[in-house]
Amino acid sequence: MSETSFAKKRKGILDILKKALYHIFLHNGRVKLLAVIISLLLWTGLISQDDTLTREKTWQNVNVNITGTETLNRNALIVVSDLSEILGNVSVTAAVPQKQYDQAEASAYNLRIDLSKISQTGLQEVKILSSSSSLYGKVINTVPSTVMVDVEEYAIRQRVPVSVSVTGDAYQNGWYGEWYISNLSVDPALIAVSGPRSLVQPLSRARVFLDPETLEWTEGTILTTGEIKLYNRSGEEISSKLLGISTESIPIDTVLIEANILPTKRFNITDLIEYQGKVKDGYKIVSTKVSPEYISIAAHGEVLEQMEELPMERIIKVQDLSETTVMQLKVQKPSEDAVLSNETVTVTVEIAEDHP
Repeated sequence: MSETSFAKKRKGILDILKKALYHIFLHNGRVKLLAVIISLLLWTGLISQDDTLTREKTWQNVNVNITGTETLNRNALIVVSDLSEILGNVSVTAAVPQKQYDQAEASAYNLRIDLSKISQTGLQEVKILSSSSSLYGKVINTVPSTVMVDVEEYAIRQRVPVSVSVTGDAYQNGWYGEWYISNLSVDPALIAVSGPRSLVQPLSRARVFLDPETLEWTEGTILTTGEIKLYNRSGEEISSKLLGISTESIPIDTVLIEANILPTKRFNITDLIEYQGKVKDGYKIVSTKVSPEYISIAAHGEVLEQMEELPMERIIKVQDLSETTVMQLKVQKPSEDAVLSNETVTVTVEIAEDHP
């Protein structure tokens, strides 16, 4: 139907409405009222079918897609502004065809910013783009229409070493209560870190932390994961969502931790030492001091089960001593792969004159 014929039909319907209303006011007839209702329905139907008639529709807090990030990085640039905050209050108004007004959604217009067009560092103005839709009409305007973003140089630091540390005051040099942790390692041991040059350049190392409280203690090899934390040369943590961590171009945020766990047994050294002989006449032993007082041994369970005593030198000879003496006793391993908390014991025998 041409615009001319449609206009003529619309004019005819308006004339009918005028005449119907005129007769209603004069005669108040039910039949004439029905005619008016039918005319209104016909008018509404014609309007809804006319794609040339549109209504404005506005959406608030519209989602804005971000494209071109990888291209920007390949050009050695990166946006350091918080885009989620900058794009957090965007509204869009579109001219929507009458027929699709209720179904139209803001997502139909694909609001976006294209970072690949940025070519230099500093504050850059980026336009919010949109797409027209043959079904849902076109965008009239967006608020704001552009945004300002801060751009820095993009850098990659290859082969950053990763180390593992065990947390907690109860952990000391591998010993943790009734258990011993050894052969701690991480996989991967080297990672790549990328992001703004101002954050990547001072980067020195990466660490993961193993919390003994989270482990299921059992003899053998354990596998768990640890979150990667980054540090500068001063030991200060560098934390930013702008930093990317990867290995062989695969993004990661954790590494695999492997360790060997052995059960332990603790011995009171004071109870094991024997003193032989007698100090020189006119002298006496004032005190004895044993350091360390306790020694722990880590070994496989079957080895510990057979151990009733700690294999070590036990005899301290004090025969004819007349002055304070320090002696060392050696402790032996019960098996090749056993671990001792100390391999020697120092015994101090304090001797003084025996005055009556």
